[in-house]
Amino acid sequence: MTDNTNKLIRTVGFWGLVAMCINAVVGSGVFLLPHESYTLLGPFSLWAPLLFAIPVFILVLNFAEAASHFEQPGGAYLYAKSAFGDFVGFETGWMNWIARVTSLASLSNGFVLALALLKPSLGEGMQRAAVITAATLILALIHLLGVRYGAASIYVFTFGKLVPLIGFIILSLVVWKTNPIPGSFTLPGPGTNWSDAALFMLFAYAGFENLGVPAGEFKNPRRDLPWALLVGILAIAAIYALVQLGAMSALPDLSQSKTPIASAAAELIGPIGAFIVTIGALLSMAGTNSGTMLEGSRMLYALALDRRMGPLSYVHPTFRTPSFAIAVHTTVALALALGGSFRQLALISAMARLTTYLVTCLAVPRLRKLSTNDAVERFRTPGYIVPILGVLVSLVFVWNLNAQKLLVAAIALSIGALLYVVSKPRVVN
Repeated sequence: MTDNTNKLIRTVGFWGLVAMCINAVVGSGVFLLPHESYTLLGPFSLWAPLLFAIPVFILVLNFAEAASHFEQPGGAYLYAKSAFGDFVGFETGWMNWIARVTSLASLSNGFVLALALLKPSLGEGMQRAAVITAATLILALIHLLGVRYGAASIYVFTFGKLVPLIGFIILSLVVWKTNPIPGSFTLPGPGTNWSDAALFMLFAYAGFENLGVPAGEFKNPRRDLPWALLVGILAIAAIYALVQLGAMSALPDLSQSKTPIASAAAELIGPIGAFIVTIGALLSMAGTNSGTMLEGSRMLYALALDRRMGPLSYVHPTFRTPSFAIAVHTTVALALALGGSFRQLALISAMARLTTYLVTCLAVPRLRKLSTNDAVERFRTPGYIVPILGVLVSLVFVWNLNAQKLLVAAIALSIGALLYVVSKPRVVN
């Protein structure tokens, strides 16, 4: 890798990384999570956030160990490249970027859908297009002006999304309209779709895998990033579990409302509660999009550091940000957002991230061997049980993909292979 990373400014510390992890994962899903999990698992869904946090934590442990080997930007791309060579690394980075750009496009649509609850005309026609365009360009401008501003926007949005959620949790537990705990110990009956429940809950925790992508702008990524991942995902599990408990206390049958947190808040304190929660959902999606703008553009930048991909590795001399990569990421996401739907783009994003999970877990043993002879202290899990379990969890994801999603994944990987062949490796002087 070239020394272009010294053009970036390292400004983000440990607690900033924890906030970025929470922001990356706690998006629109937390506001829909109680309805979906209750529909699939009934009263037992009270325990779903904690039950399915276990396989997620296994994946997080693998990413934490892999991250402790590097200070450069790239995340899973860098882990795969170091362990398995340029081609596997490029394909992993390419799929990671597809997951990021489609996530940005999907949540841009989700933002408009939530906003339309307050003013329906904003969800249609030219007004919809204008809102998507303006929101995306504003985030692009913030991240273009400097990583300090981009990180600050993430902190603000994270605070804005957590306040209504924590307020809802406290209110629902204080009021405690009904006690859902006694009925939650009964397992769902025959015919329960456990695979769908697992996929849904695992994807509700997705996003942590991108925290290492902008590592070139973290103060001490080898030390801070692994622990920030662990602290962040534990905090997220607690939030999800308490939100589920509060929602089930306020609304005993969550399957009857597709906006369960807003409906539960309305049940507790009236329409003002639903309004506050809707604002929280808007801030939540805006915050996740801000993180995606940061991580997606840095993935393009990281890919271009090692291969000749036009000016994608260009760093603005004043703002010290990869301005051309930000512009490309924004343009593609905007085109997808205007032409696609929330559900379609979300499914593509979910599918694309599987490569990131699987390859990173496979890379951990190899990264250990490559670093055997150096004296750098790293985060490490005992033995090989965590990488093996991580591979198995990732394969469960793949196993549950239908033929259409597998075809989309094959097409995406083929395009990445073509780009790899066309681009040329950079010569390190």
